[in-house]
Amino acid sequence: MGGGEQRSLAQDAEGVIRRIRGVSATRVDLGADGRIEQVHVLGSADRTARVVVGDVIAALGAELGVTLEPSQVRVALLRPGQTQPGPAPLAARLKYVGLTMTTLRGSLEARVQVEHDGLMYEGAVAGSGGAAQGLEIVGQAALRAVETYLRTDAAFRLALATVAPLGLHRVAIAIVTWMGPEEELLSGAAIVHDDPREAVVRAVLDAVNRPVSWLGAR
Repeated sequence: MGGGEQRSLAQDAEGVIRRIRGVSATRVDLGADGRIEQVHVLGSADRTARVVVGDVIAALGAELGVTLEPSQVRVALLRPGQTQPGPAPLAARLKYVGLTMTTLRGSLEARVQVEHDGLMYEGAVAGSGGAAQGLEIVGQAALRAVETYLRTDAAFRLALATVAPLGLHRVAIAIVTWMGPEEELLSGAAIVHDDPREAVVRAVLDAVNRPVSWLGAR
Protein backbone atom coordinates (compact mmCIF):
# COMPACT_ATOMS: atom_id res chain seq x y z
CA MET A 1 0.00 0.00 0.00
CA GLY A 2 1.44 3.36 -1.03
CA GLY A 3 1.89 6.41 1.18
CA GLY A 4 -1.10 8.18 -0.36
CA GLU A 5 -3.36 5.18 0.20
CA GLN A 6 -2.16 4.87 3.80
CA ARG A 7 -2.90 8.52 4.50
CA SER A 8 -6.30 8.06 2.89
CA LEU A 9 -7.10 5.10 5.16
CA ALA A 10 -6.15 7.09 8.27
CA GLN A 11 -8.17 10.10 7.11
CA ASP A 12 -11.18 7.97 6.18
CA ALA A 13 -11.09 6.21 9.55
CA GLU A 14 -10.81 9.51 11.42
CA GLY A 15 -13.78 10.82 9.44
CA VAL A 16 -15.86 7.80 10.41
CA ILE A 17 -14.88 8.07 14.08
CA ARG A 18 -15.64 11.79 14.28
CA ARG A 19 -19.25 11.08 13.31
CA ILE A 20 -19.72 8.85 16.36
CA ARG A 21 -21.78 10.50 19.08
CA GLY A 22 -19.67 11.93 21.88
CA VAL A 23 -16.33 11.90 20.01
CA SER A 24 -14.53 15.23 20.34
CA ALA A 25 -11.22 14.37 18.68
CA THR A 26 -9.42 11.38 17.23
CA ARG A 27 -6.17 10.26 15.69
CA VAL A 28 -5.47 7.03 13.80
CA ASP A 29 -1.97 5.53 13.74
CA LEU A 30 -1.01 3.11 10.98
CA GLY A 31 1.55 0.33 11.29
CA ALA A 32 4.37 -0.49 8.90
CA ASP A 33 2.00 -2.82 7.00
CA GLY A 34 -0.35 0.08 6.28
CA ARG A 35 -3.09 -1.24 8.56
CA ILE A 36 -4.61 0.56 11.51
CA GLU A 37 -2.41 -0.08 14.53
CA GLN A 38 -3.90 2.24 17.15
CA VAL A 39 -6.90 4.54 17.43
CA HIS A 40 -6.90 7.41 19.92
CA VAL A 41 -10.20 9.02 20.89
CA LEU A 42 -11.20 11.92 23.11
CA GLY A 43 -14.80 11.40 24.22
CA SER A 44 -17.46 13.41 26.02
CA ALA A 45 -18.22 12.91 29.70
CA ASP A 46 -21.71 11.51 29.09
CA ARG A 47 -20.33 8.29 27.56
CA THR A 48 -18.18 5.54 29.04
CA ALA A 49 -14.85 4.50 27.54
CA ARG A 50 -16.12 0.95 27.01
CA VAL A 51 -19.13 2.18 25.00
CA VAL A 52 -16.96 4.47 22.87
CA VAL A 53 -14.54 1.61 22.14
CA GLY A 54 -17.44 -0.58 21.02
CA ASP A 55 -18.86 2.16 18.80
CA VAL A 56 -15.48 2.79 17.16
CA ILE A 57 -14.91 -0.89 16.41
CA ALA A 58 -18.44 -1.30 15.04
CA ALA A 59 -18.30 1.85 12.90
CA LEU A 60 -14.93 1.04 11.33
CA GLY A 61 -16.04 -2.52 10.67
CA ALA A 62 -19.31 -1.47 9.05
CA GLU A 63 -18.03 1.44 6.95
CA LEU A 64 -14.44 0.47 6.11
CA GLY A 65 -14.35 -3.29 6.69
CA VAL A 66 -11.64 -2.84 9.31
CA THR A 67 -11.39 -5.33 12.17
CA LEU A 68 -9.91 -4.05 15.43
CA GLU A 69 -9.40 -5.44 18.91
CA PRO A 70 -10.54 -3.39 21.94
CA SER A 71 -6.90 -3.02 23.03
CA GLN A 72 -6.21 -1.06 19.83
CA VAL A 73 -8.64 1.73 20.81
CA ARG A 74 -7.50 4.19 23.47
CA VAL A 75 -10.12 6.49 24.96
CA ALA A 76 -9.84 9.48 27.29
CA LEU A 77 -12.96 11.27 28.53
CA LEU A 78 -13.58 14.96 29.07
CA ARG A 79 -14.74 16.36 32.41
CA PRO A 80 -18.49 17.07 32.74
CA GLY A 81 -19.27 20.51 31.35
CA GLN A 82 -16.02 20.75 29.39
CA THR A 83 -15.70 21.00 25.64
CA GLN A 84 -12.84 19.61 23.63
CA PRO A 85 -9.41 21.17 24.15
CA GLY A 86 -8.12 23.67 21.64
CA PRO A 87 -5.73 22.68 18.87
CA ALA A 88 -2.09 22.04 19.66
CA PRO A 89 0.84 20.82 17.57
CA LEU A 90 0.96 17.03 17.52
CA ALA A 91 4.52 16.96 18.84
CA ALA A 92 3.83 19.58 21.51
CA ARG A 93 5.47 19.17 24.90
CA LEU A 94 4.35 20.90 28.04
CA LYS A 95 7.08 23.05 29.55
CA TYR A 96 7.74 23.02 33.28
CA VAL A 97 7.51 26.55 34.67
CA GLY A 98 7.41 26.45 38.44
CA LEU A 99 6.75 24.62 41.70
CA THR A 100 5.41 26.13 44.91
CA MET A 101 5.39 24.20 48.19
CA THR A 102 3.38 25.32 51.22
CA THR A 103 3.29 23.73 54.68
CA LEU A 104 0.47 24.54 57.09
CA ARG A 105 -0.31 22.64 60.30
CA GLY A 106 1.27 19.44 59.08
CA SER A 107 -0.38 19.61 55.64
CA LEU A 108 1.82 19.91 52.57
CA GLU A 109 0.48 21.53 49.40
CA ALA A 110 2.21 21.42 46.03
CA ARG A 111 1.32 23.69 43.13
CA VAL A 112 2.87 22.90 39.75
CA GLN A 113 2.74 25.26 36.78
CA VAL A 114 3.31 24.17 33.19
CA GLU A 115 3.19 26.22 30.01
CA HIS A 116 2.17 25.64 26.43
CA ASP A 117 2.00 28.18 23.64
CA GLY A 118 2.24 31.10 26.06
CA LEU A 119 -0.58 29.90 28.33
CA MET A 120 -0.08 28.70 31.92
CA TYR A 121 -1.78 25.69 33.51
CA GLU A 122 -1.65 24.80 37.20
CA GLY A 123 -2.32 21.72 39.28
CA ALA A 124 -2.53 21.63 43.07
CA VAL A 125 -2.58 18.70 45.51
CA ALA A 126 -2.42 18.69 49.31
CA GLY A 127 -1.49 15.89 51.69
CA SER A 128 0.58 15.00 54.71
CA GLY A 129 3.72 12.98 55.31
CA GLY A 130 7.49 13.00 55.02
CA ALA A 131 9.93 13.40 52.14
CA ALA A 132 8.71 10.36 50.19
CA GLN A 133 5.10 11.47 50.42
CA GLY A 134 6.21 14.97 49.40
CA LEU A 135 7.57 13.61 46.13
CA GLU A 136 4.30 11.81 45.49
CA ILE A 137 2.28 14.95 46.19
CA VAL A 138 4.44 16.88 43.74
CA GLY A 139 4.01 14.16 41.13
CA GLN A 140 0.25 14.19 41.60
CA ALA A 141 0.17 17.98 41.28
CA ALA A 142 2.12 17.71 38.01
CA LEU A 143 -0.50 15.31 36.65
CA ARG A 144 -3.29 17.67 37.70
CA ALA A 145 -1.53 20.46 35.79
CA VAL A 146 -1.39 18.23 32.72
CA GLU A 147 -5.10 17.45 33.06
CA THR A 148 -5.86 21.16 33.42
CA TYR A 149 -4.15 21.70 30.05
CA LEU A 150 -6.07 18.81 28.49
CA ARG A 151 -9.36 19.82 30.17
CA THR A 152 -9.82 16.21 31.22
CA ASP A 153 -10.35 14.63 34.60
CA ALA A 154 -8.72 11.49 36.04
CA ALA A 155 -6.89 10.65 32.80
CA PHE A 156 -3.73 9.73 34.74
CA ARG A 157 -2.88 8.23 38.12
CA LEU A 158 0.54 8.38 39.76
CA ALA A 159 1.84 4.90 40.55
CA LEU A 160 5.34 5.85 41.74
CA ALA A 161 7.49 8.95 42.24
CA THR A 162 10.94 8.42 43.70
CA VAL A 163 14.58 9.42 43.44
CA ALA A 164 17.27 6.78 43.03
CA PRO A 165 21.08 6.84 42.61
CA LEU A 166 22.39 6.07 39.13
CA GLY A 167 26.18 6.10 38.85
CA LEU A 168 27.38 9.56 39.88
CA HIS A 169 23.93 11.07 39.58
CA ARG A 170 20.53 10.91 41.22
CA VAL A 171 17.55 10.30 38.96
CA ALA A 172 13.88 11.04 39.53
CA ILE A 173 11.65 8.23 38.29
CA ALA A 174 7.91 8.51 37.67
CA ILE A 175 5.52 5.69 36.78
CA VAL A 176 2.09 6.83 35.67
CA THR A 177 -1.04 4.83 34.88
CA TRP A 178 -2.88 6.07 31.82
CA MET A 179 -6.57 5.42 32.49
CA GLY A 180 -7.79 4.21 29.09
CA PRO A 181 -10.18 1.33 28.43
CA GLU A 182 -7.20 -0.84 29.35
CA GLU A 183 -4.80 0.69 31.85
CA GLU A 184 -1.32 1.36 30.49
CA LEU A 185 1.80 2.08 32.53
CA LEU A 186 3.99 4.97 31.39
CA SER A 187 7.44 5.78 32.75
CA GLY A 188 9.66 8.84 32.75
CA ALA A 189 12.95 9.94 34.25
CA ALA A 190 14.91 13.14 34.86
CA ILE A 191 18.33 13.89 36.30
CA VAL A 192 18.26 15.63 39.69
CA HIS A 193 20.24 18.87 39.46
CA ASP A 194 19.17 20.87 42.51
CA ASP A 195 15.68 20.17 43.84
CA PRO A 196 14.56 16.51 43.57
CA ARG A 197 10.94 17.68 43.58
CA GLU A 198 11.47 19.65 40.39
CA ALA A 199 13.09 16.57 38.86
CA VAL A 200 9.96 14.57 39.76
CA VAL A 201 7.83 17.08 37.84
CA ARG A 202 10.08 16.71 34.79
CA ALA A 203 9.95 12.92 35.10
CA VAL A 204 6.14 13.00 35.16
CA LEU A 205 6.04 15.21 32.06
CA ASP A 206 8.48 12.84 30.36
CA ALA A 207 6.21 9.90 31.18
CA VAL A 208 3.00 11.41 29.80
CA ASN A 209 4.46 13.15 26.74
CA ARG A 210 3.12 10.63 24.21
CA PRO A 211 -0.56 10.64 25.26
CA VAL A 212 -0.44 14.39 25.89
CA SER A 213 0.81 14.92 22.32
CA TRP A 214 -2.23 13.34 20.72
CA LEU A 215 -4.78 14.30 23.36
CA GLY A 216 -3.79 17.92 22.91
CA ALA A 217 -4.27 17.72 19.14
CA ARG A 218 -7.53 18.00 17.25
